[in-house]
Amino acid sequence: MLGSMRLEQSCKAEISRAMAEEILSVFEKAGHSLDVLKVELRGNALYVLNPVSGIYELIGLARMPPSMSHL
Repeated sequence: MLGSMRLEQSCKAEISRAMAEEILSVFEKAGHSLDVLKVELRGNALYVLNPVSGIYELIGLARMPPSMSHL
């Protein structure tokens, strides 16, 4: 099924270890009931949807890779 999906856009960003650890802490806070986490890149900021509050939380600023520097 995934092979037939057509992606219109792709988005890439580099994140720090601290940002990855923050994302993991959201999984831990939600307990075992959470298998998937929604993450959004808005501009150069990475947000994660807190499943408890329903609010997107800022994880940190993402650095764009050199291949995206023209944007």
